[in-house]
Order: sequence, then structure tokens, then C-alpha cells
Amino acid sequence: MSPTPGDAQDLLREAQEIAQLGNTEFFVPDNGVNYWSPQVYRMLGIDPAEAPSHVRIFSGLHPEDRDRCLIAWSRAIRGTGRLDLSYRFVRADGAVRHIEARYRLSRAGGGNLRAVGTLHDVTERKDAEEAARRAQARLDEVSRLATLGEIAAGISHELNQPLAAITNYARACERLLAAPRPDHAEIGAALGEIAAQAMRAGEIIHRLRGMVRHRETHRTVLAANDLVRDVLSLLEMDARASHSSLRLDLAPGLPQVLVDGVQIEQVIVNLVHNAAEAFTSSNEAAGEIVVRTAVGESGQVEVSVSDNGPGLAPGVEPRVFEPFFTTKAEGTGLGLAISRSILEAHRSQLSYQANEPRGARFTFTLPIAPELS
Repeated sequence: MSPTPGDAQDLLREAQEIAQLGNTEFFVPDNGVNYWSPQVYRMLGIDPAEAPSHVRIFSGLHPEDRDRCLIAWSRAIRGTGRLDLSYRFVRADGAVRHIEARYRLSRAGGGNLRAVGTLHDVTERKDAEEAARRAQARLDEVSRLATLGEIAAGISHELNQPLAAITNYARACERLLAAPRPDHAEIGAALGEIAAQAMRAGEIIHRLRGMVRHRETHRTVLAANDLVRDVLSLLEMDARASHSSLRLDLAPGLPQVLVDGVQIEQVIVNLVHNAAEAFTSSNEAAGEIVVRTAVGESGQVEVSVSDNGPGLAPGVEPRVFEPFFTTKAEGTGLGLAISRSILEAHRSQLSYQANEPRGARFTFTLPIAPELS
């Protein structure tokens, strides 16, 4: 059964109220025969006794939107077709409503321009979008601060080894200089190590800045065993601090690798440092840390750092690579996370296996350098 004309009008008004939508018709020049639906009056806060007029709408436009809308209308009235506008309307009570207007323009009798259109109040949607934008801005700020915190913690963690080395060599220089007959050659060697570790600290900061700026890793062709030997002094320092011994098991004749040398050296230092800390935190002595290189099953160079310390506690393995997860009282929980991130950038992975008969073993592979014809 079809609705009666009265019912249809009621349904239309109710639908417009639900949709916050009103319809209008006016002419340019204004011939006094204009129409606004009741919903237009409600959304614009205009007294229903006031005659509908497009001039009245223009007078309520937000000052920042008025010129743009006037320019759009001045262009539109020269022809026909469609005109879409978005603007803010300032009601008499000061409330601002966001309106999306769509008009179909045609020519009426006498050459007047006839504009038939709809006004859609999208204030709630705009408010929700603005709230979402503010929430996203707050989230971005929190994320930025969290990232800065991670970077600061990462810098602290990675700079710890070269700064500790600089301190130890500087103290050694003081002792040598205090001797009755200072050994200038030994002092010179210690000063050279200080300079080398200072340069290494600078390279670490440069790399971290590059990671923040999403810089690609700077890869060169290197010998895997040289990467271990280049940081040998740092590895030996960690081993001595934990009262453990360090042993290198470096396979000869390995193919060269294509890597960022500073980053891979940092991975090796991090793994040995973690192994040394495991001995220190468990108060175990006479332990051994082994750095081993070999050709893996995939043909890539495989590097592993193993120890015969306490190993990982039950249930810890699934979380061992999580940032800020640590089992040490003074640990940062960043060494393994940073190492895994570095290796993923090299399309490699860092894996853990329990060492036999006890201890931990961390292994990763390095990509082989392409052969030049």
C-alpha cells in the first residue's frame, strides 16, 4: 500500500532529520520564489518565519570560507551543471556547523539561474575526524618520545663497550706514566687504542643516526674473520671482566662477505658481552666463551658465539629477542634486539640454541659477496 501524500511528506521530513539533510531551491537573480525545507532552517538555526534566501546563507558563512564560496558561485552562475561546496556556517547563537552543499544548476524561464540542491550537516563527522586527528597527533608524540627513549637506551648500550675500553686504556697510560721509566712504546700503543675506540664510538653514533633517518646499510666486501679480529680487544676485555676465557675458532679460507662492517662487529661485541654478563650475574668463574666462524649448510658464512655458562632459564627463550626484555638486574634488554634488527637488514636472522652440555649459543649467517667476473 503506497503512503498518502501527507504520509510521504512526513517520511521525507523524518528522513532528512535523521540524515541531517535539507533541500533548497533558489534563483539568481533572486525573484522571491525560493524554498528551504524545515531541516535547512533547523541546521542553520534560522527562524522559520524568515523568508528563504541564498543571500541569508552567504551572510552566515564563516569569514575564512566566504571569499572562496563567492568565487565558486561567481563562476558557476555563468553556466549550468553541478556545484559542490563545503563551508562553515556560523549560526546566530555562535555555533559553527560544517555544511556540504550540492547544487544542480539550470536555466529557468526568463533566463534566471535555477539552483536546486541539498545541504548536509556533517558537523558530527568533522568533529569526529578532528578528534581522531588530535588523538593521532598525541599518539605520534608518544611514539616519537618512545622512539627517542629507545634511541637513547640504544646509544647508551652500544657506546658502553668503546667507552669502557677508553677508560681502561687511559688508566693504563696513567700507570705507565707513573713508572720510574715509562715505556713510551707501550704508552703509544695504549693511546692508539684510545683513538681507535673513540673513532668506533663516533661510528656507532653515526650509524644510529643513519638508522633513525632510515639510511641504507653501507655494505662493503670484507673477510668475516677480520670482523672478529678487529674487535678482539673489546671481546677480551669483556671476558676478563667476567673472569672467563675467550677462544676463537676461525675457519680458514672462508668466502668474503658483503656487509656493513661496523654493524656486524657490533653484533659480535653484543653477543660476547651478553655471554660475559651471564657469567658475572650467576657468579660463575672459569667459564669459556667461544667465537666460531664456518661455512654453513646454506653456503653462507656462519658466525656463532657460545658459552658454557648458566644458559637461559625455562620459559625465557620465546622472549629473548624482545626489546627491553632482560633477565639481568642492570641490563637494558636492547643488545639482542638491536643485533637481530641489524641482521634482518642484512637479510639474515639471529637464532638461539641451548649449548651442550650447558650454556647458550647464538648463531647468525652473513651473505656471501658476489664474485666479480
